[in-house]
This record gives sequence, C-alpha cells and structure tokens, in this order.
Amino acid sequence: MSTQAWGPEAGSAFRSYVLRRAVTADLHIESVADLARATGIKPGVYSKWFSGAEQPSVKSLEKLAPVIKAPLRDLLVLACRVRPEDLGLEAAPEPPKVVGHPLAREIDGLLADSSPLPEVERKAIAAFLDQYLEPYRRSARLRSRGRRNTA
Repeated sequence: MSTQAWGPEAGSAFRSYVLRRAVTADLHIESVADLARATGIKPGVYSKWFSGAEQPSVKSLEKLAPVIKAPLRDLLVLACRVRPEDLGLEAAPEPPKVVGHPLAREIDGLLADSSPLPEVERKAIAAFLDQYLEPYRRSARLRSRGRRNTA
C-alpha cells in the first residue's frame, strides 16, 4: 500500500526523525540498540529501514510511536505509507531539534526522579555540581549586575 517511493533518501529522513525523537523522548535512548530493546524490534530491522532497503510495516510503526513519543501519523508519512495531504499535512514532518548539550541531557537524566541511581547518589552528584559551578555562577551574576549598572 506504499503511496510514495521508499528508498535510501526516505530511509535517511526516517532515520533522522526516529533517532531525534528518541533522544528528545527522555528515555535514555541514544542508539539503535537502545531503541531495539525498548521496542522489541531487532537492530537489523532498523538498519534495513534506515538504509531504505526495507519499508517499515504499519504494525512496527505502531510499536515504535509510543516509545519515541511520536504521532503515528508522522511515522506513517515518513515511512511512505500515506501522503502528507491524505492526513491534512502540508509536508512531511521535520525531525525535532535536539536542545542542549548531550552531557547536560545525561546529567538531567541522572538527577531526574526516574533515574536508576539511588536518591543519596543523586543528591551527592547535585551537591558536587552546585559546589563546582558556584564560582562560575558568581562571576555571571557580577557580570549581569555590571551591565545593569551601566544601562
């Protein structure tokens, strides 16, 4: 039931969208292996999709969508299962922008309530970071005050 050409270009666009959605979904999915574990879809299948050699099935897209917190309709369009205009879209969805440095996202994940670290370790890391960053915060506050006084 493919409505558009599936191939390397479509596979690349699909890959970009899926991996960026996975990173922004806050589930610590940073690789195809992580994605495979979370969805139950074998890593080799993702390789075929991302190279454009094999088109994702609707059933697979239904498994993938909730894991990467993506609308199923976006995945259906990117997998060339439906045309954007069939779903009232003007164009294929763009991958989300990944905000922030990867290290900052990792630290956020470690300090989150859902972190696998025990609370005592999360507090110790937070205390260390607060102590380490305080001189930088202090100098930023002084610079900020200096700008206000010159205005």
